[in-house]
Amino acid sequence: MLFDLQGSRKTAVKVIYLGLAILMAGGLVLFGIGSSVNGGLANVFSGDSGSSAAKDNVNKYAEQVQADPKNKVALQNLIAARYSLAGTPENFNQEKGTFSQEGKDQLELMKDDWNDYLKLTDDKPNLATANYAVSGFLGLEDAKGATKAQQIITEKQPNAANYLALMLYASYAGDSLVASGAEVQAKKLATKDEKKDVLAQIKEIKKQIGDRNAEVQKQIQEQFAQQAQGAAGGGAPANPFGGIGGAAAGAPAGQ
Repeated sequence: MLFDLQGSRKTAVKVIYLGLAILMAGGLVLFGIGSSVNGGLANVFSGDSGSSAAKDNVNKYAEQVQADPKNKVALQNLIAARYSLAGTPENFNQEKGTFSQEGKDQLELMKDDWNDYLKLTDDKPNLATANYAVSGFLGLEDAKGATKAQQIITEKQPNAANYLALMLYASYAGDSLVASGAEVQAKKLATKDEKKDVLAQIKEIKKQIGDRNAEVQKQIQEQFAQQAQGAAGGGAPANPFGGIGGAAAGAPAGQ
């Protein structure tokens, strides 16, 4: 699975294709269409929240959580506050769709808060918090995290749009089993009026994944060719997945 690449493999195939998923998700999660939760990335990143106020909220709720780590409401508020701070104009460039280091740091901290929150709620968070988590994981280009959070949403609110989002994230995470199941459910739950759009979305998702896989294979082949040229004149070409001449990454010499 592409998103399972570890260590040196990450340098061989840099995962930049999740950006496509984030763009496609615009109609599903970013604008709240994928769930009944009001808002989404589009609202939070609209610049309505000032950086100073957002920082104050983060500090306030962080203090509450520190005083009582089992305070579910404080954790919910902290997750929302970190998400809001990450999306202020100082931390999120809307034109480029990129986060500042502070924005990324807040999303990473939000991920930790989310994991703590799941433990307190027995993996049964409210929809608003789960929606923040999904969008936060997208901001971190973490398809696996987005998939897990979206699964929680679809269980609580099974509809075609939510299953389409789940199919999208699972596809980018390399989880074909979940993606296939989500596709089936999206088709099954689509109303008569939604059916045409749902089928078109499914087709687009599969196209994007196919294009992504083709581009990855192209990059691998190009890297092999470059390394083979560099090794011309002696020695085996380096394996872009780690090791030399096909040896597995991290494999001991002689194994």
